Amino acid sequence: MPVRPPVPGRLVVPVRPPVPGRAGVVAPPTRVVPPRAPVVTYPGWPLKVAPRPVIVRPPQVEVRPLVPPQMFLPPVVFGGVVVNVRPGPGYDRGFSRDSLVWQDHVSLYAKDDWTEFSLGCNALGAKLWYEVLVGRVQADWAEVVYENGEAQVVEFPKHTLGPGMYVLLNIGEGRRVDHIRMVAKTTSHEARLRLWMAR
Repeated sequence: MPVRPPVPGRLVVPVRPPVPGRAGVVAPPTRVVPPRAPVVTYPGWPLKVAPRPVIVRPPQVEVRPLVPPQMFLPPVVFGGVVVNVRPGPGYDRGFSRDSLVWQDHVSLYAKDDWTEFSLGCNALGAKLWYEVLVGRVQADWAEVVYENGEAQVVEFPKHTLGPGMYVLLNIGEGRRVDHIRMVAKTTSHEARLRLWMAR
């Protein structure tokens, strides 16, 4: 019977042969690291640095095709200002859970190094938030693609960020974001980050 190759990113649990007089021993799960590939960019890509070789993480749930970028807006630089205050509704000084319209999260692993992932948003909002939940994360850039194909690239400085909430992008007038593509890595053993969109 043919043996299927392991699926990249999935856990593989090897089973050792049973020892006489003992039950079969299951080794700890090991994670298969997918191969690296250059980042795919579209015509008009605004950053001048050469794309990094990355591990491409497939979307967790593929329920619809993502809109490809057709026109890039001028890039913006990530401010990196942590937001500690989360006021209630009616305030615009920080994050409010009452204004939340979308959120998604991803885990990063040290052995993967630079990783590309896409989070499908398909929501209408005015502000995007970037939150490091656990560990330390160094992001390279984030590509925010709107439903009409316009794209805004957010360039990150070359330093790591610890747990906290940060403003990723002020969209201004409410616009529908199709998805967010990002390249990042963790400088700790493992990290978890989350993206939010607010009205």
